[in-house]
Order: sequence, then structure tokens, then C-alpha cells
Amino acid sequence: MGAGQIGGIATLLDIDFQNAAGFQGVPAQSTEGQFVIHYLSHAMLFCVGALIEPHVVLTPAICVFGEKYKFFVYAGTHRFLEGLGITRQVQHLCIHKGYNHTARWMQCSPDNLALLVLNQQFFFHKREPGTTYVLNRVRYGVTVDLDKRIGDPTCHYFGWGSRRNGYLIPLLIDLLRVDVTLLPPEHCLEMWNYKNKYLCIQQPPCKDDMGSVLVCSGYAQGMMTSRLIDRPCGVGFIDLSQYTKFLTCGVDDSRDVIDQDEFMSFDFHTMKPPSTPALATAVISNETET
Repeated sequence: MGAGQIGGIATLLDIDFQNAAGFQGVPAQSTEGQFVIHYLSHAMLFCVGALIEPHVVLTPAICVFGEKYKFFVYAGTHRFLEGLGITRQVQHLCIHKGYNHTARWMQCSPDNLALLVLNQQFFFHKREPGTTYVLNRVRYGVTVDLDKRIGDPTCHYFGWGSRRNGYLIPLLIDLLRVDVTLLPPEHCLEMWNYKNKYLCIQQPPCKDDMGSVLVCSGYAQGMMTSRLIDRPCGVGFIDLSQYTKFLTCGVDDSRDVIDQDEFMSFDFHTMKPPSTPALATAVISNETET
């Protein structure tokens, strides 16, 4: 389902894309948020994710749990309109083993993470046709003391505001950037920090999307994993610094399953294999000149 079909649903629900009252933020520039992708899962959830490698997307597990069919993700645009951006097909899923999908209505699963392995890499070295900017990835895997991250003035995330209305449908055409501030954990109620795996953030509630990634100083620090009705999750930005092993090991394993590009393959049955290069050497003689 594309942006046009979702727009039709939004019309039936009387949602105004151009005037999402209360949404705070500024339009994202083409030089930022180049890692943001979006998609609609077969569970009818609009979700976003972040490119952490040319062929790997980080996204919430609740968006893709139980998927039986391959689907497409969209990238290369900050506008939620039909025909904009480029697509890649999801080839494999990697869901954190600690994610408890059956108890999602009774408690907030702290391991709500998944990696999507794409069938083809996105280009980071040039602009692909159909994109408005050169795609890039967000850095991950940094492990620092939370106290050093508190008060970082560069923290922000990007979103279309789909969590605000409860329908999980984007409210905006243009992607917005929202600046936030990390707070000490004691500033948030314990119920908002389930198992001490969520970040305490000073921000207006529900101005983001499922999968919005919080970036501080160029590194992914958190990801929105809560649906609007998941009240135990609070704002729901999970602390990614506690999942470095999952991210690094998942990316390493993804290199074993990604499909090989055609131009890298060699058909030994129909093509003549390249000849072994020869090295010219001087003729060795046992004769001694007098």
C-alpha cells in the first residue's frame, strides 16, 4: 500500500495532512535525516526505520512480527507522496529473541527491535534516480555513560506524526525534525522506564512515528517502539546503547544472507575463465662466460 492509498484512508477518517494541529518541529532539510525510511507493514502499521548499513534497516519488531510476505521500504524523500523516493524489498527479518509479542497488551516489551535485510543495497556514494538527496546511514553502537548524554543540545528525531491520532497514519506530507532533551532517569516515572531500558525525554507526547530514531551527536541513541495505546511504554524511546551486541552481531550476520549482486557473479559454464597472468623471467644458464 502506497502513500496514495493511505491518503484515501486518511480522508475517510477526516484527517488534515496539511494542518496537523499541535505538531511541533521544523521541516527536515535535504542534508539531514537521510537515513529515514518508511513502509506500511501487512499488519496495517505505518512504521519508519533507520538505515544503519546500506542493506540493513533498524525498526520496531512490532511492525514486522509475523510477516509472511516480502514488502517494500521507501527511502530518498522527506515527502509522504505517491511516486516519490525509491524502494527496496525486504528479503530477511531478524527479530530480537527477547521480544514478547504475546504480552504486548499487558506489559511493554523492552526488546522491541528488528533488523530488515534488503535485497539490494542503497547507494551512499551517489544520488539514485528518484531521490532528492544522497542516502546515508546513521551511526550506531556507541556505548557511553548516560550522564554524558544528558543535556546534549544536538538530540533530535524525525517524524510524520502518525502516533498522534491513534490511527498510525501519517498526519503530515513533509517530514519534520523535532529537537528534544535527554533528562536524568529520575525525572520520569518508573512505569515510563520499563526495566530501565527506556530514555527519559523532555518532549511533547506523540509527535513521532513507530520507529522514529533519536539521534544525538550523530549517533542513534533511541528508537520509538511504543504504539499510542501502549500506555505502560510512556513516550517509548528505547535506549539503543543497551543493544549494541544485537546491532553489531545482526549486521555481521546479515552479510552472510544478502543476495550477491549480478555484476559480481561469474558463470564458469558459459564464459571462458580469465587466463592466469604470466611473468616474464630471465633464462637461467649454468654456463660460465670466460
